[in-house]
Amino acid sequence: MSAQASKSSTQNPSNPFWELLKIEGRLAMREPTGIIFGVGLPVFLLVIFALIPSFGRTVPGTTLTVFQTYIPILMVTVLIILGLLGLPIPIARDREIGWLRRISTTPVSPSTLLAAQLTINAILAGVALGILTGGSAVILGATGAIDVLGFLLSIVLAAVAMFSLGLVIAALAPSQGSAAGMGTVLLYPMLFFAGIYVPMQYLPSSLQTVSHFTPVGAAVQALESAIEGTFPSVVPLVVMAAYSVFFGFVATRYFKWE
Repeated sequence: MSAQASKSSTQNPSNPFWELLKIEGRLAMREPTGIIFGVGLPVFLLVIFALIPSFGRTVPGTTLTVFQTYIPILMVTVLIILGLLGLPIPIARDREIGWLRRISTTPVSPSTLLAAQLTINAILAGVALGILTGGSAVILGATGAIDVLGFLLSIVLAAVAMFSLGLVIAALAPSQGSAAGMGTVLLYPMLFFAGIYVPMQYLPSSLQTVSHFTPVGAAVQALESAIEGTFPSVVPLVVMAAYSVFFGFVATRYFKWE
């Protein structure tokens, strides 16, 4: 892998980013954790939820059906899986095998490889979110007056927050295995506070409050408002932005290339 990568990264020194992007893309196809779980699992759940008759009833206190409440939850699930598993594991792998150190001796900077990894996961997120949006709106009939600006802003902030958390894992994990372990430990509470097991509307108010001050709970709250046609309130947007800044600072402070 490293020999192939070194050869590819030096064939076109004027455009190293695109060479690394192709290399990381091929590796993502060989180890399709992000594709299977980040894209496939949420789409699979979307179809399953759409086939449950009781999911057509309206959730108390909202204008959304149970099925519609799961659309933003599934979107956030995509970002959780990619952020906690799809992004940090390959970066920890590249550092563990010495690929980050070796690439630093070439004209290609390690930060370029990091940008390529971020781009790969952003592409996977875009594909999954596009399928979820199109599938719910066109195939499954979940339509509504979406606040487009609020929706896009919420998605971007949620993605930045979760990818920043993924970089924290990549910074702190000494190996690929430990990165997978750390991501898995965080995965289940994140999915809980996003509402994948039980939507937050059905939980006690104390847990709802805690959820709203987590990055994933704030993301779901903001996306629900946008899907209902209302621009999200300031609080969930600020919560996501604050986590993004904090996680980004920690990742930058502790990230090591070797």
